[in-house]
Amino acid sequence: MTAAGGSRPIHAADLGAAWQEFIRHPSARLVVAQTVAAAAWRLSFGRLRRSDLPVFVGMALWWPFQEWLVHTYLLHAPPRRIAGRRIDPLAARHHRAHHADPWDPAITLLPMWVVAPAAPLELAGWLAVMPSRRAAANGMLAGSLATLAYEWVHHLVHLGYRPRRSWFRWVQRRHRLHHFKDEHLWLGVTSPWIDDLLGTAPDPRTVATSPTVRSVHPPDAA
Repeated sequence: MTAAGGSRPIHAADLGAAWQEFIRHPSARLVVAQTVAAAAWRLSFGRLRRSDLPVFVGMALWWPFQEWLVHTYLLHAPPRRIAGRRIDPLAARHHRAHHADPWDPAITLLPMWVVAPAAPLELAGWLAVMPSRRAAANGMLAGSLATLAYEWVHHLVHLGYRPRRSWFRWVQRRHRLHHFKDEHLWLGVTSPWIDDLLGTAPDPRTVATSPTVRSVHPPDAA
């Protein structure tokens, strides 16, 4: 595995090499640790029952919509002027850096300032809305698994890794269209079908390459 100054993808010959690159980043290790902790907490309540499944099914159904909504309305939020002040969310600025250098894995992964506070906030949220600690543990594990899956898939897409499975080749192709064709389209990451459902996956042959696909909302945009 070799890096190339941030201008070319890091080469990963196989999934093992890709995992080594993934786990060397502190934010990725924290997501893995959160998932292991959530799994241990859930196992302390015994085996899964049928009554536990709706939380996991619900998370699997909701996550693609969350990806699309966050990607569209937060990560691609343009700078705005409100009452004379320039408003430019940190998440949007971080995502612009990701578009400017899509091969940098440190920018591809969720930043620590997102991952570190997420676990206690999620835990408090699940405890607040669920009827029992067992149910909260289900929610925590479901959310942790979804986050880990998102981070891993997004990481793989931005490596010089050649997928063998047709499903992942589809995922990779769709997301790279978002980065190199048009930043307003193909907004799903782990579930590209969401773009087909919401109308943001046209035939790439009908889409001209966006002049701002690498410089999304330049600093003087507001």
